[in-house]
Amino acid sequence: MATEALKLTAQIVISHASMSELTPKELVDEIKNIHNVLSGLETAEALLEAAIGVDEPEMEAEVVKKPSIPLDEIVKEKYVVCLECGKKMRTLKAHLRKSHHLAPAEYFRRYSLDPKKYPLVCKEYSAQRSKLAKEKGLGAHGFRRKKASA
Repeated sequence: MATEALKLTAQIVISHASMSELTPKELVDEIKNIHNVLSGLETAEALLEAAIGVDEPEMEAEVVKKPSIPLDEIVKEKYVVCLECGKKMRTLKAHLRKSHHLAPAEYFRRYSLDPKKYPLVCKEYSAQRSKLAKEKGLGAHGFRRKKASA
């Protein structure tokens, strides 16, 4: 269990340090504090399980995370905010897969987002792609490719 506390400590500190600037002393203090809290929680959990006598295997429940920014600020005209790291990008699908190893469905589930309300592309990019598709005649009823004139 001690290694689990170390892993969680590292994840928490990395997330926090990526979003704010910390001095080396603040970073060390944060690592110590977080590790102490997590170790204390593990100890309290172990004591509680021993007192109750619960030895059932833990079921992995999907944790719903709370977004760090208001939902109305996620999708803007020129960018979409990644709720995992806070980056502002035009499209998120490839970023989620490469940087966070998440499929779009997992991302939406993790933050309880409706894909129709919170798309993975910014409004400007979506409009641009839509315009291109319409210019090519895609999506038109009875679309047929034009034969090349010889």
